[in-house]
Amino acid sequence: MPGQPESAPLGVNGVTAVEPRRSFVSRCWTCICLLLASFQTIIIGGLIVALVFLGLQVQFVTYELVDVQNQVKTLQDSLQNQTQGQIDELSKSVEQEHSLTLYQMAGTFSMLTCLLTMFHMSNHLRNYYEPLIQRKIVALLWMSPIYSLTSFLSLVFPAANSYLAIIREFYEAYAIFTFLSFLIAVLGRGDRQAAVDTLALDASHLQEPTKWLRAWYHPPPETSDMAKANAVITECTILCMQYVFVRPITAIISFVATTIVETQFESSSTHGATTSHSSNWQYFTSPSFYCDMIMNVSIIFAFNGLLKFHHAVDKQLAWCQPFQKFITVKAVVFLTFWQGLLINIVVQLQASDDMVDLDVEQQASQIQNFLICLEMLLFSIAHWCVFPVEEWEPDYRPKKYAKPGIGLKDFAKDVGYIMSSRSDARRYRKRADSYQSTCSDAPESIDLELADDDNYHVDDQQADYVEVTRPDTLSPSSRREIL
Repeated sequence: MPGQPESAPLGVNGVTAVEPRRSFVSRCWTCICLLLASFQTIIIGGLIVALVFLGLQVQFVTYELVDVQNQVKTLQDSLQNQTQGQIDELSKSVEQEHSLTLYQMAGTFSMLTCLLTMFHMSNHLRNYYEPLIQRKIVALLWMSPIYSLTSFLSLVFPAANSYLAIIREFYEAYAIFTFLSFLIAVLGRGDRQAAVDTLALDASHLQEPTKWLRAWYHPPPETSDMAKANAVITECTILCMQYVFVRPITAIISFVATTIVETQFESSSTHGATTSHSSNWQYFTSPSFYCDMIMNVSIIFAFNGLLKFHHAVDKQLAWCQPFQKFITVKAVVFLTFWQGLLINIVVQLQASDDMVDLDVEQQASQIQNFLICLEMLLFSIAHWCVFPVEEWEPDYRPKKYAKPGIGLKDFAKDVGYIMSSRSDARRYRKRADSYQSTCSDAPESIDLELADDDNYHVDDQQADYVEVTRPDTLSPSSRREIL
């Protein structure tokens, strides 16, 4: 019928012809969907594989980076160790050169000291005028070579410093008493009783002996002048003699303490431990510090005894310069000790925390030994000047030398002469003007000059000196007659 859709043609068994076409499309679409699904699975699998590969690459790069970092760190460590080794070698070479320079300088000073002192001693031995006195001088002159040689050997061989210090300190104690014995021998010409008699002649200027040594005074000092002089000599002898015993004992104690410290340091180093300088005040609690304090007190007593004896005999021994001898001998003993004590304190206070105690002591000892080598040369020259051989010749008279100067007094004298000449010229002009005013009616062509005593006038035309009375006592007519 018109207006209605036409029905599809029927196929076999009543099935239309469109259905086979739809089923084909659906199957195609299904195949496409299956293909798309398989492609999606493949893509996802590929992405998963790519991600796994990328992770493996990242892991490999990480391992490579760690390996490179380890290689860089190893290279840095090797370069640092090599650089540090080069720095250490350079520092060691510089230190060796510095030490070699110190050794050369100290050796030169020591050699010059020994040569000068040996020549000085040979002069005394060749001119042995006063054997009882000059043998004590020779014993004192050994001071500079012994100090210089022991210090030089301690500088070169630091391990032997303690042993050499004992030798030096034993001789130091002996030198103190030898110098006092030398002064007593000079005062009494080798006889102690003669020295007592000499002091007793002027006992009023002697200081009173110390009361706490009264047990050794015999007879008591208040009984007579001779007893007082004997007590003074006994007191000075005891004060010096105590140092002879205290110094070796403290030296041995200090040596034992230093040896124990070195042993502890070596044992700690063997077990892998290091003893650092933990405190700058550690030295003040060590046995060496207490030994130094005991020696300091003993030195003060010995110095007091020598100084008291010097004041007692300064007039009697003025001819042989006792003060100069006192300074040159005592400075070697006392000043070197106080110098070493000051160096120890300064080095201990300035030491850093990472320094080893043994290194601090060696540094202080090195400074002290080098300074002693230098100072002994100066002291040997001073000994040559204050212990001359000529003092002990028969009929010796002290020589008086002119004081050195640069002529300042002469210059000042010349300046004073010039200034006084200027003042004299000013006074002369004033007198001439006064005379000219007095002689105003005299001829102007005549030039008058007055001498210093105003008793002469000069006629420039005849150049003759005429003695006259003073011009102020003459009348004008008389002056005209004279002119």
